[in-house]
This record gives sequence, structure tokens and C-alpha cells, in this order.
Amino acid sequence: MYAIVNNQFNKLLPFARGISRSVVAFTMKEEKHLAKGSQLPPFNGKLRIYNMRFCPYAQRTVLILNAKKVPYEVVNINLTEKPEWLTSKSPFGKVPALEIENNLTIYESLVTSDYLDDKYPNPPLTATDPLRKAQDKLIIENFTASIVAFYKAMMQKESAPEKLNEGLTFVQSELEKRSTKFLAGSQPGMVDYMIWPWFERFGLLPLRGYKDMAMDPIKYKTLISWMDQMKEDPAVKAYYLDLETHNRFFDKRVNGDVDCYDILI
Repeated sequence: MYAIVNNQFNKLLPFARGISRSVVAFTMKEEKHLAKGSQLPPFNGKLRIYNMRFCPYAQRTVLILNAKKVPYEVVNINLTEKPEWLTSKSPFGKVPALEIENNLTIYESLVTSDYLDDKYPNPPLTATDPLRKAQDKLIIENFTASIVAFYKAMMQKESAPEKLNEGLTFVQSELEKRSTKFLAGSQPGMVDYMIWPWFERFGLLPLRGYKDMAMDPIKYKTLISWMDQMKEDPAVKAYYLDLETHNRFFDKRVNGDVDCYDILI
């Protein structure tokens, strides 16, 4: 468990004129994933996320916590051999779950992310204009096609380039229509963070033999530029893993290795 925000740096921000967002520092420590038979760590009053380090859905919530610079702790969960107490925190035994007060939790990535944006309004990540907010939700919804295609290939060994491109094309068309650096504007917003975790992983597809699912650098020039900009965002950089690490996890995961979760330790 660890607090991710560098509070000392935050104290200096009022005096740090002209410092870009890219220098914001985070302190991170990887922690073991708790499994069956483990004890539930006592709640210490700090916002807590029940997480799995390689889960893109949990990553959504972590990105929002990072973007908000909210102090929090992490309890990593082994999703193959789940702790017996997990359902007391997340009724369906899934991550992410966010513990707000002792024994008061909410769960599901979109729900927890929206809660955090409402609870901690600075910086605001959701569009205030009702139409733009609805359009952002449509991007997240339509991007589901690409998520489905990704897991078909990675877990079921079924190539699905048409389904992948359906979601990618939709996202790129929105970027081009908006003519902004990020979907949310000059800085990443909720819509950017909600789809990013899979873009961090899409490079695994050609790496694992699905050449027909590689992102064409010419066709997706705008989208790849957006990806490059997202990689430089402090909230993303603090939690980013390279393709080699993701690939090591998937290799172990698909082969049933229960120790796959702790390869970073």
C-alpha cells in the first residue's frame, strides 16, 4: 500500500511559477497482490483503491486519482485466488473498488472515476457543457468495440481487426473534428483517461502475432499523435508500463501462472 502523491511537491506549487505539468513528481511503490488466506489490512482513514496492477479498468480510477493529486493507498488483489474478504468491499469480487470510509465502498471503473471528479473538483475532468459531456460518453461507449476485439485476440486467440478498427476510427474522427491536442481540449480529461489504458496495451497485438491488428501509422496518424501526447501526461507516466512488461504478464496469465500479478516486485 502506498500514497502516490508527492505532498512535498504540492506544497511548493504556489511558489513554482512557470513550472510545467510535466515535472509533477509521484512517489510509487509496487505492492504484493493479496490472495486467498490473506488478512484484510486495517483501514487507516485514507482513500483506498482495491486494485490489480495490470487491470486496465482499475487503471482508469488510478489515472483519475493521479490527475487529481489525491493522497490514497492501494490494496492489490490477486484475481485468480481472491481473498475471502474481497466481496465485503466489492460485492462481485471485481476491481476497482474505492473505499471512502471504513466499510463504505463504491465500485466499477466509470462510477468510481465520476465520483472522484465530483468529490475533488480540481482540476475538473468532465465537460461542463451537456452536449459535449454526452459526446464524450459516446466516445467511451463506442470505443468498447476495440476493447472487445483486444480481449478476443489476447484471451480467446481470435483476430478481430474490423472490430478493433471500428472503435479506433471513431475515436480518431472525434479528435479530428475537435482539432484539439486531447479529446478534452488542451489537457487530458475524463474521456481521454477512460480510454487510455487499452491504448497502452494495443501494441501487444502485433507483438503476439496479430499483425492484422497493428495500428497503421498512416491511417491513424492523428490517433498516434494523441497517444504520444498522453504518454507525457504526469498522471499517465506515473502508472505507465512498457509493452515488454505487459507482455510478460499476459504470458504468465494465459499459462495459468498464479504468480503473474507480482512480476514487478
